[in-house]
Amino acid sequence: MSVVLRPGPRLNHHVTRDYAQSPMIVYWEMTQACDLACRHCRADAMTQPHPLELNRAESKALLHQIAMFGEPLPHLILTGGDPLRRADLLDLIDEAVEIGLSVSITPSATNNLTKDVIRVLQQHGIQSLGLSLDGSTAKMHEAVRGVRGCFDWTMNARSWLTKLTCQFR
Repeated sequence: MSVVLRPGPRLNHHVTRDYAQSPMIVYWEMTQACDLACRHCRADAMTQPHPLELNRAESKALLHQIAMFGEPLPHLILTGGDPLRRADLLDLIDEAVEIGLSVSITPSATNNLTKDVIRVLQQHGIQSLGLSLDGSTAKMHEAVRGVRGCFDWTMNARSWLTKLTCQFR
């Protein structure tokens, strides 16, 4: 599920586009650090950041490389692991927004994802936030995510997002 926190720019979908030279969306798996143990994890999540993870300067350089695709700029989706585990996350979001990128995030639903964190992400310019739901019950969802309580964290985050987006419209 994804909740739009603020409307993004309107794109002209009638423009011919070479997606190899000018992608519409860039997914950046910015960390392998995550507190969940999902069975399907492509990021090979670990409890700590990988030692070869891009540092702040390298990460900012990557953002500027993404902006070099030119107009229309691609939409950047921050994912991982859990992007909330990046100590420099807000700084990187600010940099991306400053150079004109529209930014979304797909954090892990853990106890790190609070109403206050969602509000701060919104204040820093995140346009949407995606949550993963792997089953209609806690037992089904948590069997995939590998951590007890993450179903409730997901449902709480969904509820907070709904309330926050109503306040900011």
